[in-house]
Amino acid sequence: MRQTRRQFIQQSLLAFPAIGTLASCGGGGGASAASVPNGTNSGNVSTGLQAYGKSLVPYSPLAKQPKLVPFRDPDFGTRMIRLTDAKADWNSGWAVPAYPTTQAWNTDESLLILYVSGRLSSTGVEGGFALLDGKTYAFIQFLAINPADIEQFYWSTTDPQTLFYVNNSQSTGSQVNQLVKATITVAARTNGSISAVSMSTTVLHDFASDFKPGGALASAVSGAGTITKVSGGEDPFAMSEDNDLIGLGADLNKTSGGVEEFAAFSYRISTGAIGLAFPAVGSVPQALPSGSGTYFYQSTNGVQVLDALSNQVLRTLPFDGQEHSDMLRNAAGDDIVAGAQYGPPSGGATGTLIWVNLSKGGAVHTLIGPANGDPYPPAGTLVSGRAYKASGWVAVGITGCPSGSTGNCQGPTPTVSGTPKTYLDQEVLIANVDSGAIYRVAHHRSAGYYNNATTNNYWAQPNVTISPSGTRILVPSDWGCANPSAPVIDPSAIIDTYVIELPGYTG
Repeated sequence: MRQTRRQFIQQSLLAFPAIGTLASCGGGGGASAASVPNGTNSGNVSTGLQAYGKSLVPYSPLAKQPKLVPFRDPDFGTRMIRLTDAKADWNSGWAVPAYPTTQAWNTDESLLILYVSGRLSSTGVEGGFALLDGKTYAFIQFLAINPADIEQFYWSTTDPQTLFYVNNSQSTGSQVNQLVKATITVAARTNGSISAVSMSTTVLHDFASDFKPGGALASAVSGAGTITKVSGGEDPFAMSEDNDLIGLGADLNKTSGGVEEFAAFSYRISTGAIGLAFPAVGSVPQALPSGSGTYFYQSTNGVQVLDALSNQVLRTLPFDGQEHSDMLRNAAGDDIVAGAQYGPPSGGATGTLIWVNLSKGGAVHTLIGPANGDPYPPAGTLVSGRAYKASGWVAVGITGCPSGSTGNCQGPTPTVSGTPKTYLDQEVLIANVDSGAIYRVAHHRSAGYYNNATTNNYWAQPNVTISPSGTRILVPSDWGCANPSAPVIDPSAIIDTYVIELPGYTG
């Protein structure tokens, strides 16, 4: 069953008060585009984990737990904590990680960002970036940032105080469209937790000036009318790991098949270079983790690696980029794309976790898939490769059948005979593209993204987000599988964020 990537969700956050002021337009720093990965492939990621192989694991009942009270997954034994109570805290419908390709934690994991929305009444929060203490998980405050979309903020991989985003706020009726560097400073601590921060911002580049006659993007947007937004496109990935290259697109105010059209380009902060813009539908070129080029897909026929400036096609690979996937680097520093593949192009492979080397090309590799004796990939599979300090590790979250792998999910109401058990369905796992190691670590118990439900809840999908060290994983859940023998498929269920702390986490 094909599961396409996220749909574009525009949010206006203009009601939030400013925390800092925009400084004058400044220059950018940045390391070389081909810098080595800062990952260490540290062994603590898998420390203490049990390899269950392909065996069926019991799926035991577990009531929704109180906020910030640690508990153990009854089947995998992993420590988990419910971080939010969206209804009680903010009178909102969901508090979730933004997306698996977005790093929720800053580089030293002292801060993390969740997205809060779906107000339940006029007093609820609708569109807020909640900043939490990354260690104690205490809520600090909402950040006054206006990124181009909810997942388009980018923590620095080296400086825990730095956050990047393209400002989506408005001035005199037009989008600002400035690449901004925000500096977030701890202002107060209470009972051991960060309780307040201050934020100042600096403009690194003003893209609005590039649309004017003679500007670097003027010809690319000619005849498009007023340019409303510069963004990372409909399916954004992270910036390069040296925080220097970013893939962007200028919205051309028209659609193709209901999907936004962009003038797509890349921008390198250290040199101020704007790559040659070209027309694209939905997706735009995304920075490779190494910063050596960009990754681009436009159809299910394959993905391309491009030169960041000229867009010359360096290689084409048989991977369907329209499925949920993420990029990372392996132990050798090569750029990798990994994700689920349901109907891959010729030369590709079907599976729950497939990867291919973007730097060198070569064979498509199956970690979990029919070629290795695994079932056809369950619907609702998402991948996060944001463990940039633990090279090669990815996290995977799977919806599949809410009543477990032994359940019946042919209709809108999942059923099961006997004791529910799972292999892949409803599970969170981690895997390493270098060693092939796979560890199943928890049940996320979210039911609302069930593929055969009458109404799916997008926000209930298992948007796993792995931490930079690879030792923690965020996952949203409506906890509809408190009793897997009778899962509740409720599109209006409140969705909160949970953290899975692996045994190797020492925080």
